[in-house]
Amino acid sequence: MNAPWDAIALEMGQGALAMAFNLLKVIIPLMVGIELILTYGVVEKIAPKLGWFCRLIGVSRDAIVPLLVGLLLGVTYGAGALAEINRRTPLSKNDLTLLGVFLFSCHGIIETTYLFWMAGASALFVSVLRLAIAVAATAVAARFMANRRF
Repeated sequence: MNAPWDAIALEMGQGALAMAFNLLKVIIPLMVGIELILTYGVVEKIAPKLGWFCRLIGVSRDAIVPLLVGLLLGVTYGAGALAEINRRTPLSKNDLTLLGVFLFSCHGIIETTYLFWMAGASALFVSVLRLAIAVAATAVAARFMANRRF
């Protein structure tokens, strides 16, 4: 039994509109949240309190702002923040390498977690696991770099 082409086209159109609507439900709140974080300087307010975290993963305090931007807002914003900060006050090669390891492992924790949550995954589990992997990978890389075994 063959379905008429107009019924197939209608079904495809409805499916495309439903998918676009679902994407908008994710993207609009995410973009609003990112703009609020940027507007109110949340990252700059958090950064001074995270010296212990810098020591844990082996980066200097100068690297915390691009690390937080990449972690919270994604690798695109993180790369932009990293480029701007590195232009003003250059970071060491070790910091740049460790930032790369960390952001490769765990970037954009807000939007990625939100997308997984919308798909039915546990937001807490996804966030904690990604953050733990990033911290462990960066700390191991820092130890290897300190021993010059890389």
